[in-house]
Amino acid sequence: MGKTLQVIADRAYDKDRTYRPGELVEGRFADLTNPPGIVALKLYELMFRAAGAALAEDRWHTLELATIKAEAGIKNLTKRELVDLFKELSGAVMEYQSGTKIMVGSLLAIAEIETDDGPVVARWKFGEAFRHIAQGSDYWAIIDRSTALSMSSRYAMRLHEMIALRANLSHKASETFTLLDLRARLGVPKGKLERWTHLNQFAITPAIDEVNRLSRFAVTAVPKKRGRTVVGVEIFWSVRTHAAEIEGEPVASQPSLFVVASDEASSEAPKAPRTRAARKPASDTAVSAKPRQRRSKADAAPQPLAAFPSEGSLHYTAWAEPARRQLPQPTPDLGVVADAFRRWAKGRKMALDHRDILQIFETWCGKYQVRP
Repeated sequence: MGKTLQVIADRAYDKDRTYRPGELVEGRFADLTNPPGIVALKLYELMFRAAGAALAEDRWHTLELATIKAEAGIKNLTKRELVDLFKELSGAVMEYQSGTKIMVGSLLAIAEIETDDGPVVARWKFGEAFRHIAQGSDYWAIIDRSTALSMSSRYAMRLHEMIALRANLSHKASETFTLLDLRARLGVPKGKLERWTHLNQFAITPAIDEVNRLSRFAVTAVPKKRGRTVVGVEIFWSVRTHAAEIEGEPVASQPSLFVVASDEASSEAPKAPRTRAARKPASDTAVSAKPRQRRSKADAAPQPLAAFPSEGSLHYTAWAEPARRQLPQPTPDLGVVADAFRRWAKGRKMALDHRDILQIFETWCGKYQVRP
């Protein structure tokens, strides 16, 4: 069993997030004739949650229609509509990277919906390729469930998952995708949005706008050209830690994403945000306008850090940055790390507001080992 299933089991109490195998998030739609729509993908999110750490097992999983209806972001489904959604998911063929191999398989092996009088119950088994990938997974994406269920398009939901998988990477803040690869990841149907202008206007830009508006991420994209032809897209991301930056408020951290090292990307990036980001002084809600500039650990540490949080995860706190900087890669779940540090400090009768708590925490993170 890989590390991901153990993390899912350990974090089963976390109702706000789904821990999804990274290899599955990286999956591409192999048959783009009719990829699942947004409601089907939201159902897929609920199915992940219902299966829990047993998602790699060859067994039936169940979910009541009443439970599905209770979730925000999903309309009042009828039994017939539920059948149609499972048909969408059953027809989705995915490509997964498994070591040096590409594995192709369906999301679902079989599904059934109870039609007798009484509570409507859906039962399903995940596809064999899906289960094989999940069984050996060693890295994962942390999906904010309320955000995922609030998305209004397939493209935004898929982009949100892609960024969630990459958000904790300390060594990179951007990645370049070919247009073919990006279309497959987002689920753009075959024969649709074939021109770059249409793909950008109706898929990429709306998806980025929605992720920036609803999620904890700040995202932007820069087209990559060969001559005059757009051949790829470089996507930049950062994690916002201030609630005021989300849902309609100005994204103070986003302009920093326009500072790109390459001449080609710089010439294509929106110029106004770059200029403002370069001249605007850092504020309480802003991320440095030079994300690639080398900084000392003292300069990079968020301030103030008076005391280590007494409860909860580090995800939306200033402690997340020093944790990601010192922890082994890929970054472990910050909720698990926080609980482990509190136990360690309690065992040594160390106060969480110790005057050197930041230095102690960073040293501890540098020695942290993920349990197999």
